[in-house]
Amino acid sequence: MRKLFFIVALLLSFNLQAADRLMFGINPGTVGKEDQWVLRDSFQPLADYIGKAAGIQVRTDITQRFTAIDKQAGSGRYDLLMAPTNAIGQALKQAGYYPVAKFKDLHAVFLVRSQSPYQTIASIKGSRIGMISRKTLMGLLSVNLLKNNGLMLDRDFKQFQEIQFMDTLTSLLLEDAVDVVTVSPKSAIDAMKAHPGKLRILATTDPVPGFAIALSPDMPQAQAKKITEALLTIGDNPSGKAALADIQVGGGSGETHLTKTSSAEYAKAMVLINAAKKLFPPLTK
Repeated sequence: MRKLFFIVALLLSFNLQAADRLMFGINPGTVGKEDQWVLRDSFQPLADYIGKAAGIQVRTDITQRFTAIDKQAGSGRYDLLMAPTNAIGQALKQAGYYPVAKFKDLHAVFLVRSQSPYQTIASIKGSRIGMISRKTLMGLLSVNLLKNNGLMLDRDFKQFQEIQFMDTLTSLLLEDAVDVVTVSPKSAIDAMKAHPGKLRILATTDPVPGFAIALSPDMPQAQAKKITEALLTIGDNPSGKAALADIQVGGGSGETHLTKTSSAEYAKAMVLINAAKKLFPPLTK
């Protein structure tokens, strides 16, 4: 009987402790190169900032695995979730998490050599194209723009290569192994700086919302309001700016403020993403 009482007391103690803090699930969008302590140091200031605004401790759970973040969000473990576009959309659909603040919008870039005859997306029909992987948002945005201009990868190009690394794509373009490549804006800018006068941007895709912070549907309204207001004004004060500046990895790096977003914005992005996945040729086994 004494043992049973001890177990019950322990469980009650655990539940009380859990009620005294919020769990912040974070997928930084990196490829697994950073140590956990680097990730923790990058995101803990943001968690502390949110906790101060809400008057409650915020504990981080940082994972670079999408399956892990999806599973924990689906189980309702997280009170807050920060993740890339597709993970936010998944959490919205499966568990009702609603995004309240987003980082920068994202788009992809079509890059060609400076002396290339191509001037529009429609004009690259019959060319040799290098595409960033279908596993990336950049790849999905790129293939969607092709579709909007009447082009299909398995029908309208002389040669199609799907590459995982953006620096490889720019190298192929500079070597005249392909005529056009699709990369991120940062990769395009870096390549043009490294090779002045040799590359130019042909086109950019329409933007979609990028990384966001979403809240659990079970969060009390008053608490959700405090956190939302803190996030949307985070760039207006020194401590908020410092918390953002500490994010040195992933899709949230380099931001100085967050902007308002909605579930509808991410639901629309997911429709585009899911449709674009079907536009790539089947992978060879």
